[in-house]
Amino acid sequence: MVQSAGAVWWTLGAAVAGLVLGAAASTLTRQFLAQPRALAGARWFGGALTAVVLAFLAWRNGNRDELVVQSLVTVLGVPLAIIDWCEHRLPRALVLPQLAAAAVGFAALSIVRAEPEPGLRALVASVALAAAFLALAVATAGGVGAGDVSLVAVVGLVCGWLGWPQVLGALVVALLLALCLVAIPATRGRDEGGAAVVPFGPCLLGGTLTMVLAAG
Repeated sequence: MVQSAGAVWWTLGAAVAGLVLGAAASTLTRQFLAQPRALAGARWFGGALTAVVLAFLAWRNGNRDELVVQSLVTVLGVPLAIIDWCEHRLPRALVLPQLAAAAVGFAALSIVRAEPEPGLRALVASVALAAAFLALAVATAGGVGAGDVSLVAVVGLVCGWLGWPQVLGALVVALLLALCLVAIPATRGRDEGGAAVVPFGPCLLGGTLTMVLAAG
C-alpha cells in the first residue's frame, strides 16, 4: 500500500508525540516500580515503546478522532505493561485514570457524532468483561488480580467501540500470548500457593492493540 505524503507526515508526527509523551510517562513507571530498574524506568525506553505504538495506530487509523482516545490509553498503557512485566502487578492508580480517559473520550465521540450505538456497545463490553474477570478473581481466590479486573474494563471499552468480534479477538490473542509466556521461564513467577503466574496485563494490552490495528 502506497501512502500519501500527508499520511507519512501524520505517522511521523504521531511517533514524535509518542516519544515525548512516553518519556514523560516513564516518570510514572519509576514512581510505581517497587524496585529501581535501569531499563524499565529509562525515559528513552518508555518513549521508544510509546512512539512505536502511536506510529502504528496513526498509520492504520489516519487522523480519525478515535486516535486521540487510543493514544491516551497507550500513554498510560506502556507504564502499566512495563510494571506488570517486571513485578506482576497493575497499580489501580494508573489503571483507573486510563479507564476514565477512555470512557470520557468515547462518550464524547458518541455525543459529538450523535451515534450512541458504539458508545453503548463499548460500555456493555466493559462492564461484561470486568464482571467476568471479577467472578474469576473470586473463583480462583486471587488468581486474577484487581488490576487485571480494572484493565480488562479498558479492553472492553476500546475493543467494544469497534465491535464484538474485536472484543472476543482481544481476549483470544491475550490468552495465546499468556500461554507463550508460560513457556518462558524468565517471565513466570509464583503465587503464594506455588502456582505459576505470568504478567497478564501486557497480554491484554497486546490483544487490544492487535485488534485495533487489524480493524484499521
